[in-house]
Amino acid sequence: MNATLILVNTTFLGGNISVGVNRQLIETRSDIEKSYAKQLSQWSRKWNEFLDKGPEYGTTQAAWRSVLTEADKLCELHTEVAEKLMTNVYLQIKQWNKENYHKTMINFRESKDKEDNFRRAQKPWMKRYQKVILAKKEYHASCKQEKSTANQENNAKGDPSIPVEQVKKLGEKLQKCRTDVENAREKYTAALHDLNSYNPKYIEEMTFVFNECQEMERRRLMFFKQMLFGIHHCLDLSQDHRFAEIYRQFYQQINCADCEKDLRWWSNIYGAGMSMNWPEFEEYSPELHNITKSKKTNFGSNEGITITSIKHSRDSSYASNSSDHMVPSGPYIRKDRNYDDTLNPFGTDADNEHLDSEDKQTVNQSAEQKK
Repeated sequence: MNATLILVNTTFLGGNISVGVNRQLIETRSDIEKSYAKQLSQWSRKWNEFLDKGPEYGTTQAAWRSVLTEADKLCELHTEVAEKLMTNVYLQIKQWNKENYHKTMINFRESKDKEDNFRRAQKPWMKRYQKVILAKKEYHASCKQEKSTANQENNAKGDPSIPVEQVKKLGEKLQKCRTDVENAREKYTAALHDLNSYNPKYIEEMTFVFNECQEMERRRLMFFKQMLFGIHHCLDLSQDHRFAEIYRQFYQQINCADCEKDLRWWSNIYGAGMSMNWPEFEEYSPELHNITKSKKTNFGSNEGITITSIKHSRDSSYASNSSDHMVPSGPYIRKDRNYDDTLNPFGTDADNEHLDSEDKQTVNQSAEQKK
């Protein structure tokens, strides 16, 4: 009986512990998914800022950015995984535990019910078993007494000093012991027969209660299997078409990187292919000269400008390769007072706006002297 109660307690207590551990397992994995998604987002944000401000350009920059796009999309999937684990699996296990394990002050209600059922099934058999134990003790005691009396009688018969009357009494006592042994044997045999005849019914009733326990355990095991499949469904991103699409687009974006196209673009915007502003012959025009002279704020001749350095940045926006290209915006040009800006093929009239007041005055003085 004790073994049966231990089995019941172990089954229910172990099942409840397993449910709690499974919930903790799922919650921990959900936290891991959230943390991973957060790290992916932070990583993507950091390196996107680098690409926005860094030297990379063109299709190669787009290929670089596809790595970060993959991280952003994967972040969304893992955030969704974390939410599904908690809503689709964790809450189901919590509800199932609430419905199948009812805690009492000492134990679980289901465990107590099964213990009571086992006790009721065992009670009739235990009564018969106790009778067998008692009959067995009486029989063994009678046998011991018979053997002791027989030894006394044999010793008395061999001792001439013992009176015949005493030997006769020992013989009568031995006869009575043998009768007690026989009666005890019959009682012991009858009790054992009664117990054995009840065994089939005992087995039947105990098996019925045991099967009830097995059925509860079967439901738990089947539920756990179902929940494990639920975890598998949440974590198996290979079954999500969006996961495959992420890496299909990732591969295509990298495959679209074209170094020749990038080099042509750079050459046409900042290199040998860029549009030039070569100096051309201009006829003398007094009217134009007077207008230029009268307007001190306008510098038509741009004399005294020298290009000493041009600094380009590959941070410019990437444009498609075409015949219409402009001079790169914002080159750093240092101007000299003894150079005619019209000789600069890279210069434009817009450069006049960069002259300070001192340069403007110097240009005017130089023009008057030449005149």
